[in-house]
Amino acid sequence: MLPASVLRQLYVQGSLTNTAQGVVFKLRNSLAPATVVGLEVVVDGDKIAPENVYVSFGGLKKNVKELATAGQKFNVREEVEIFLGGVQLTPGVHKIDIKAKTKEWGELSFDITDTVK
Repeated sequence: MLPASVLRQLYVQGSLTNTAQGVVFKLRNSLAPATVVGLEVVVDGDKIAPENVYVSFGGLKKNVKELATAGQKFNVREEVEIFLGGVQLTPGVHKIDIKAKTKEWGELSFDITDTVK
């Protein structure tokens, strides 16, 4: 398992944004290729329901439930958007806990703090 301090490099600082439909943030793979087969997101201690978590790979938006069956390759230098439907954050700093399950690396877990734009 990779240490959280290394995994935090995946998060694109300053990308946390409210939209009309929810919250979005970005991850950029600067480490190693991985096939993502699961993703959990907790914001300020509240777990986001899987049906409200989407990942956008190259413009194709998938619900995290789809990752368990098909998986999604996340290559080096690739950037993805994580969309949390039905969530709105107040201005200020928020803590996000991210837990990804991958075929190659197993479970990867880290947290970040960012400020809503």
